[in-house]
Amino acid sequence: MLSRVCRQFVRHKHAPDHWSVVQKKNHPVDKALAHFDDFYKQVFTNKWEFMREGLLGKQKYVAVINNYSDSEATMAKLELQGALNVRTLFNLQKEYIKERKARSEKKRKLAEVHKIDKELDAKVDETKPDLSLEASLENAEIDERRLVDSRDTLSGEILHEFVPATKIKGKDDFIPESTHYKFYKTDKFDITVIPEYDINFPEHLNIYCFEESNNSDFDKARTGSTGVLNYYLMDGGSILPVLALDIKPGNKILDLCAAPGGKTLLAIQTLYPDSIVANDVSMSRTNRLYNIGRQFLYDFKERWLQTGKLQITNIDGRYFPKNNFDRILVDVPCTTDRHSLHENDNNIFKPSRVRERLQLPELQSELLVNALKLVKKGGIVVYSTCSLSPIQNDGVVHMALKNLWEETEIDVVVVDLGPALLQTRHVFKLASKKIMKYGHLVVPYLPQNYGPTYFCKLKRIN
Repeated sequence: MLSRVCRQFVRHKHAPDHWSVVQKKNHPVDKALAHFDDFYKQVFTNKWEFMREGLLGKQKYVAVINNYSDSEATMAKLELQGALNVRTLFNLQKEYIKERKARSEKKRKLAEVHKIDKELDAKVDETKPDLSLEASLENAEIDERRLVDSRDTLSGEILHEFVPATKIKGKDDFIPESTHYKFYKTDKFDITVIPEYDINFPEHLNIYCFEESNNSDFDKARTGSTGVLNYYLMDGGSILPVLALDIKPGNKILDLCAAPGGKTLLAIQTLYPDSIVANDVSMSRTNRLYNIGRQFLYDFKERWLQTGKLQITNIDGRYFPKNNFDRILVDVPCTTDRHSLHENDNNIFKPSRVRERLQLPELQSELLVNALKLVKKGGIVVYSTCSLSPIQNDGVVHMALKNLWEETEIDVVVVDLGPALLQTRHVFKLASKKIMKYGHLVVPYLPQNYGPTYFCKLKRIN
């Protein structure tokens, strides 16, 4: 007799890292992409597609040469690898713009000369006697002998002398010109915008990039003879906010949200600042500032920290104390768009960080307002993000300026860098200025895949 065996079938689940589980899960990077597709497509319309490709594609970097290592040898090596000095590219484009402007000015002046020549010729023609029949009839004296009285007998001789001539002059209609005035409602505060035509690229600041469509990678930085690394790799768009600061020799600088420290290091490499304060609210991020200092600045403790040339602080930037800075960089926490599409760890689109993300514009505005209070009269503040969001960019600048106008007597102007940024066109892809009121935006673009980087230059007047 056969025994019957009952079998119970158990369904086994795949491990959390199995491809089928991973594929079904909605990760923070997926939420970020869905959010950007929904929001940015409305802002950038058909240009969003190439920006999207750039964000999802391979990011490009520039190499900031460390003046405290073997700088000359490092530059020579990079040039042999085909890297180009960004300052040289800017200067070449600047000369081209200058030449084109000179040609345009020459054409304009020639056109003015031709116009004057025509006017002089017309005046000369007016002094010449007009021998036309029409002019003769207008200026002819009436010969009374040629008036024919219908009561007189019409002799052949009189009829022969009478030549009928008529001229019909039309009566021009007078059409009054209508002028229409359109009044539009503006904000309660006025913003003055002043143009700037040049970018000050410090002579000791050397930054290298690869040409457009060249996706070569820089080698890993190496330690030089002084014991520190020979260059620092960073997103190319990040150099523009520091250049916008227009750092001068002897300036006192505050990097309000400095970690991880690339922009602070970039400011140091100009060799201009008298002192720099690198601040960050997070202690773990502040530790990264110390690491950057140790890696790139020789005799870091004795030469930099103990002398006060570089101060690293751990303070909430909204409450940073008054200290009369010449230049302040406000590189605020943001949605970090590129990171949000590539890394699930520490992603601001995680469900646990929803509230933090929604409160970003308020935090960003408070940081900018405090910076404008901290900078001295005539000083410069540059606000920057690594986001494409118009809310976090121009929107925050507008909010901060409005709050400043309502709560203080501080007067600030916006510096329009549009004319100056023409010299960067062979290095960066910039968004159309039509979609922005205050700042400028480096957008991702596969052949030159930097950014996104938004920056706005503000100058305090009083």
